[in-house]
Amino acid sequence: MELKAVSSSVDDVLRLQRKYVIPRFQREFSWDTEELTEIFNDLLENIVYENGKLVPNDYFIGSLVLVGDDDDTAKIERFVVDGQQRLTTFTIAFAVLTQKFKALKEDKLGQMTHLNVMGEDNDGNSYAKLVNENPKPFFQKRIQLKDIDFSMKPSTAEEKRLLSAYNFFDKQLRESSLIKIIKENNHIQNDINYIDALKAFRDQILKCRVIYITVKSFDDAYTIFEVLNSKGKDLTPVDIIKNSIFSILTEQEPLDSAAERWKSAKDEIKKCESGDFNTFYRHYWISKYRLSTNRNLVKYFRKNIDKNINDYTIFINELAVAAKDYAQISEPDRSDWNRPEYLSVYTTLNSFKIFNVTQVRIFLLALFDVKRKNLISHKQFINILNCLEHFHFVFTAVCSSRPSGLEQRYSAYARRLRNCKNKEESATCVNNLIQDLKNSLPEYNLFESAFKNIRYVSGQEKQKKLVQYILQKVETYFSTTELKFNLFTIEHILPESTKKDFVGMIGNLLPLGNDINSSLQDKEFSYKMEKYKDSQYITVKNFVEEYHDTEEWTEELIQKRTIDLAKILYENIIEG
Repeated sequence: MELKAVSSSVDDVLRLQRKYVIPRFQREFSWDTEELTEIFNDLLENIVYENGKLVPNDYFIGSLVLVGDDDDTAKIERFVVDGQQRLTTFTIAFAVLTQKFKALKEDKLGQMTHLNVMGEDNDGNSYAKLVNENPKPFFQKRIQLKDIDFSMKPSTAEEKRLLSAYNFFDKQLRESSLIKIIKENNHIQNDINYIDALKAFRDQILKCRVIYITVKSFDDAYTIFEVLNSKGKDLTPVDIIKNSIFSILTEQEPLDSAAERWKSAKDEIKKCESGDFNTFYRHYWISKYRLSTNRNLVKYFRKNIDKNINDYTIFINELAVAAKDYAQISEPDRSDWNRPEYLSVYTTLNSFKIFNVTQVRIFLLALFDVKRKNLISHKQFINILNCLEHFHFVFTAVCSSRPSGLEQRYSAYARRLRNCKNKEESATCVNNLIQDLKNSLPEYNLFESAFKNIRYVSGQEKQKKLVQYILQKVETYFSTTELKFNLFTIEHILPESTKKDFVGMIGNLLPLGNDINSSLQDKEFSYKMEKYKDSQYITVKNFVEEYHDTEEWTEELIQKRTIDLAKILYENIIEG
């Protein structure tokens, strides 16, 4: 096999008089928001602010494997075997930058930037740097041309992803968004020129480094591709990080403290239902350091944690503390929250388990940390917990809304909260999150519709805990006294024996002590009403008072009461 491999920058690659051709049999452009967000954030994080200027830095992005004879300068086509997704993404980004400069009347900057998309041969003829036949002519006309045809509509799944990528960069490179991120990354207080920010982003792409590999045959190219992307039974990212830590923390006498702390962290996570240490680690990482997919955890660990005894020791100690917090969050124990001022904490943490929501743990890790450091008031601590519980009751438990974006939001607020230096800053951060969550609540009509679909009958245990939670919340709303799950049974006012679907609706359910409930069974409504008067629960007393003149309990009344309870819960949540 004859190959050439050199280290090059993207600028070097695009300055060559080359057409980088995506073969027809190559896979389609497949990057979605996750991959685009990751590379966009990576690029911006490599831009530093020095002496009043934005300066790009070298950033290695992998290999570029091409088929073609690099000694044959007359033939400018090179076929791309590896690197297609990155080349396409950068082409789209340059196309967006061209339009941004154009809109700012910076025609020269736009023209020079567009040379990374469309080049010129020795005779002055224009040609596309990246040639992709599959989405032709959409890719060329809607993205690559300097005078874009904005009227073109995508007709295939690949074209839709290409347009989505264009729209992603168009949004992220808006003035307010781009400058905000750069300032936050570099802790800049003074103003930044928008054109300078766009140029810095452009130059950071050009500064990216690749291993530029050329071979003369597709067989050789795919051999290299398979080696570079080979997969076996690999270590997990956390395994690799652990090995990195223990390669430095080698002290074993008189005590292997690092090993003890790592074991302590793993033992805490074993207490959780899933016991997944990898999930915990990633939640902790994105709660404190930066958003990351699993595959980038190693890269970001090496980038953010300096390789020395002191920093590794601090990291592993903090990881062990976070693991204990994570266990408390994931598997709440009432005995941990027995003090009167903390009674509601257990209820909230347990609700997340009932709702089967895990993304919130990312923010809770930060919240527990700042509470331990006394950087948040008790009132704010309880307030944000209540808000998170109420939000996920509506958003997750009842409406089953898609959680897309929640992880990123919780990661951002968690890192922001950890950077607060006092209770005033923490209060501002928490209040911003509360408002953000309120703005994200599903509309009442969606909540009511979903609430009416909740059912519980004996033998169908899937919804039991949620129904118990709802009855508990209704009782607490009327009485301000917490109703414990193990102290009441669920009574069906219209008996289950009627076999009607609406029998399981919330409007047909009441909390009752076991003694009263066991004596009712399939009794008539009038008989039950007399027995209900003996109940200790305010919900039941209110029911008796409201319906004391009712002779028959009907589907219409069940539907009405279900809606009444939905309004109470939703409006109480909004105010919460």
